[in-house]
Amino acid sequence: MTGHSRRAPGTGAPPPERTTYLVTYAVAGSAGVRQAEVTVVPGYSQESDIPRILAARLTGRATRQPRITLLGLRAR
Repeated sequence: MTGHSRRAPGTGAPPPERTTYLVTYAVAGSAGVRQAEVTVVPGYSQESDIPRILAARLTGRATRQPRITLLGLRAR
């Protein structure tokens, strides 16, 4: 961390480090390739959750998710 360290409200711990990825992916049954930004926060999500996060964004719910194939993953 650079500059002033900020603390999470109500705790003595600093806020978790977030990593934002530019994700290139394909959806099974759909033509074309898509891109999206996804941010993961340690303790809440991780890189292996990215396909599930993208699927939930597409459907608006966590059940009956489309199959997502990651084609590229780049930290921003």
